[in-house]
Amino acid sequence: MATSTIPTVTIQPRSRTGSRESRRLREQGQLPVVIYGHGEEPVHGSVDYRTFTDLLHDGARLIEAEAAGKGGSCLVKDVQWDYLGTTILHVDLNRVDLTESVTVTVELALKGEAPGLKEPGTYLEHPLTEIDVTCRADSIPDHIEVDVSKLDVGGMIYASELTMPPGVELASDGELLIAHVATVTVTEEEDEEAEAAAEGEPEVIGRGEGEEEGGEEE
Repeated sequence: MATSTIPTVTIQPRSRTGSRESRRLREQGQLPVVIYGHGEEPVHGSVDYRTFTDLLHDGARLIEAEAAGKGGSCLVKDVQWDYLGTTILHVDLNRVDLTESVTVTVELALKGEAPGLKEPGTYLEHPLTEIDVTCRADSIPDHIEVDVSKLDVGGMIYASELTMPPGVELASDGELLIAHVATVTVTEEEDEEAEAAAEGEPEVIGRGEGEEEGGEEE
C-alpha cells in the first residue's frame, strides 16, 4: 500500500552549523536537518523534534518541506541516531521529483500463521525487519507483506519470493533469508547437563559430632 498523503513539514532556516549549534537546537526541541540534491545549494535548517519523530515512527519516507516560503518534495535519506539508538541527532533530506525512481528502505510485515509452528520445539525466525525497494517517489509502500501461512517445519522465504506491489521492485539481494520455521536443537553437551540435573542434587554431608547448628564448636 503506497503512501496516500504526503505530510508537510516547516523547515526553519539556520545560518550557523556545527555540533555545538546542533546541540543547542536539540536542547530547544528542534532537530537539525539539511536539504540537498537536484543540483541546488544545500539548505541548513531545523524542524520541530516531536513532530518529525512522530512522522518517522508512522513510517513517513516522503515529505513536503517548506523552507523560507519555498516548498519541495523531499525523501528522508539518512537519519543519524545517538550511540544508544534512542535519540535522533540529525536528518538528511534529499530533493526529489515525485515521478522519479528512488531506492528506499521499507518495513517488512509478517502475515498469517505458519503451520509448522504447531509442531513442538519450533519457532519462527525472521532475521530481517526491513528491505530495500525501488519505485517512484510518490509510490513508496508503507510496508511489504511477508505471507508465512504456508511455512512448514524447515520452510524458508527468501527476498526474491516476496510479492511486491505494482510498480515496486526488489533492490536488496534476492538470496536474503526473510523467514524460516526452525526447530530448537539440543547439543550433546546440553543433553548431558540435563541428565545430570535430573539425577538430583548431591547428598548433603551430615554435621560432625560436637557441631551445633549455626557454626562449629569452639
